[in-house]
Amino acid sequence: MEKKIIPADSHSHSNQSPDGENTLREMVLRAAELGIRHYTVTDHLEINKFYDEEFPYEEPVKQSSLLVPQLKNEFSDKIDIHYGVELGQPVHDPDLTERMLNSYDFEFIIGSCHMVKGWDDFYYLDYKKTDPYQILRLYFEELLEMARWGKFDVLGHLTYPLRYIEGDFGIKIDMDIYKDIITDIFKSLIKNGMGIEINTSGLREKIGVTLPDEAFVKMYRKLGGEIITVGSDAHCTDDLGKRISEGIALAKKCGFDKIYYYNRRIPVAINI
Repeated sequence: MEKKIIPADSHSHSNQSPDGENTLREMVLRAAELGIRHYTVTDHLEINKFYDEEFPYEEPVKQSSLLVPQLKNEFSDKIDIHYGVELGQPVHDPDLTERMLNSYDFEFIIGSCHMVKGWDDFYYLDYKKTDPYQILRLYFEELLEMARWGKFDVLGHLTYPLRYIEGDFGIKIDMDIYKDIITDIFKSLIKNGMGIEINTSGLREKIGVTLPDEAFVKMYRKLGGEIITVGSDAHCTDDLGKRISEGIALAKKCGFDKIYYYNRRIPVAINI
């Protein structure tokens, strides 16, 4: 049987992230086996956790900056590899963020928010004791601050907290409440030449939808958004490339005729 080609997976993590399971080499080998044409590794760089003792980020980032170019050369005839990063909470310490962005040749930067100022990661919060509407308001305010700051390429998993609020806790959120601020986020991203991702991790988790889902991908498109990437957000080889075809189908359904991957911070179109 002919191997099915996966055009791109633009969001994944190796064990150079605190929550990744497999080595960079293992991730690349699996991506090549799966037929992923353009593969981008985007290990975590959590700015507000940068100096934490349990996972000091400087050394893993430095190691990846050396390992990825070696793997690009070694596997150049099998797969197109790109060196990215998932930049978490960049506005919590802008000076540190600037230093890291100026020190490493990231080809692709996903801007993400996994926790808002003064709160723990959304993964750890108990939404029966914490008001999810308050958390979401703070979250979208921080995303707007990030979009206006504008020093990344694509906004990661717009509806990330819903993975836990709706998926794990079963609390249904009226997202119409946040329509205005999400509109402002999209407008800022578009103005600054940035895009969003369709993160397919939700399709293999309890929430059962992409992050963001169809409604918000359509909203982004209606506002004039053009740049969209698709990523599995895999943290192990088993999840690489998962549900990417569905993410691409969603992009097409929402009016996109292209998805993108990034090469040296430049978006490269793939017709779909």
